[in-house]
Amino acid sequence: MASLEEFRAYRSPLKDFYTGKSVLLTGGSGFLGKLLIEKLVKCDVAEILLILRHKKGVSPADRLEQLLDKEPVFVNYAKNPQLYLAKIRVIEGDISEIGIGMANDDLAYVYEHTNIIVHAAADVRFDESLKESVQTNVRGTQEMLMIAEKCRKLEIFTYISTAFSHCVLKQIDETFYEPPIDPSLLIKVSEKATDADDFEMLSKKIIEPWPNTYAFTKSLSEEIVRRYQEKLPIAIIRPSIITTTKEDPIAGWTDNLYGFNGVVCGAATGVLRIFHIHMDYKASIVPADTVINSTLAITWYAATHPGQEHVFNCTTDDNPVSWRETQSQLEQWKDRIAFDKSLWITTYNTTRYKLVADVLAIFYHLLPALLFDAVLKLRGQRPRVLKLYQKVHRFSAVLRFFTNNEWRFRNGRMRAVLDALAADDQRFFPCDPKAIVWNDFLDDQIKGLRLYLMRDPWSTLEWTMPRHRRRTLAHRCLLVLLYGVLFCLIVKILHFYGLLNFEGLHEISVDEVETQAA
Repeated sequence: MASLEEFRAYRSPLKDFYTGKSVLLTGGSGFLGKLLIEKLVKCDVAEILLILRHKKGVSPADRLEQLLDKEPVFVNYAKNPQLYLAKIRVIEGDISEIGIGMANDDLAYVYEHTNIIVHAAADVRFDESLKESVQTNVRGTQEMLMIAEKCRKLEIFTYISTAFSHCVLKQIDETFYEPPIDPSLLIKVSEKATDADDFEMLSKKIIEPWPNTYAFTKSLSEEIVRRYQEKLPIAIIRPSIITTTKEDPIAGWTDNLYGFNGVVCGAATGVLRIFHIHMDYKASIVPADTVINSTLAITWYAATHPGQEHVFNCTTDDNPVSWRETQSQLEQWKDRIAFDKSLWITTYNTTRYKLVADVLAIFYHLLPALLFDAVLKLRGQRPRVLKLYQKVHRFSAVLRFFTNNEWRFRNGRMRAVLDALAADDQRFFPCDPKAIVWNDFLDDQIKGLRLYLMRDPWSTLEWTMPRHRRRTLAHRCLLVLLYGVLFCLIVKILHFYGLLNFEGLHEISVDEVETQAA
């Protein structure tokens, strides 16, 4: 990627739009938020108003410094901390609270100075309770819009949604859709619900046919945004399955195990040994930096093209890749960069049939887990592998809907944004999915997951590769033993029922041959 000096030197309407602006950002401590901070600092914005809450006894200001110091995605922080600290103004707040939990002085500052709002905060857990998801994803979005309404210098409010907010459809256009329920009503119901268990039992009926609370509440939050489009300049971006970065600011970076990242890491560490997936379906994955640069391009475009409906799908339908193709490329690395924190050798066993996956999980997950835990007990250690597989199965269950269905995402509006970019913008804000070379990206992804997510430096290959070869040999010997025992068992069963006869297979002597000849 281009250096900071090169980035600052180049000019275009997109780049110049951000120079000197005050940007209010939610979700700055999250995956996309960190990438947005890095890019906005590069864009030389006047300031980033970063909403952060207290977490585990750590103040928002301390959280910011820990964040900047920890993550390699802040590529210039080590040599120039002030580049970031001088641009970021921390505002204490919580997206799940009424009024975002902001103090009056902070609110007054936001109202007076904010030019751009990027609302990236969300509860992205698929298995979160409906009450929590509504409070964060729906009510939190409404609270942010109420704040935006009072910002005197606001040029644009951009909301990062998800392409699967309307996953009950097979074709998703770049437009608003009728919500399944009035979001304002559900907010009130969730606030008044006193019995959490009863409300969650009811929630299973409420969200049908949506597969999880995340996708469901995102569809409701889009309706909240739609209701403000007559009052505010707004834009919605809907990314599909977000994975690691492609190149900006570094290749292969991520900070979470959600979605496709979790599947790849699970297989690479030998934990996920069978997965329910339709391999010939399109994998709707998109690099994280494609999403970030698209967000910034859409924000500029929507602000400079008022009076239009600004809903954009950020997907790779123009340059699709199948799940089978991703597996084929990732498998090439299984004997080359063995992970240190691995349970066994890398495996990529898949099936499109749920029943087969559930049965094989007994042999590939449950029985090995019991064996590993028995060994740990004999060593005087706490058994933990079976508990790990309980989490793996919950993770697999929530992903099944997305790995065994296929969608068509229309992206005409997104293409219009890409066509409006200046010649150099695709170098400094790379966001055209047609430019993705999937094999190169997937190579960087598996290496990045090992390095950045598993915190596994390349120096560990010195012992992980010999261990991997020993495990591979042990794995093959175990397979030979198991298949041998299975073969003998089948032969004995067939022989017992008279389906296989061994008579006449003994060695015939010379005398017997002469007798038979006579």
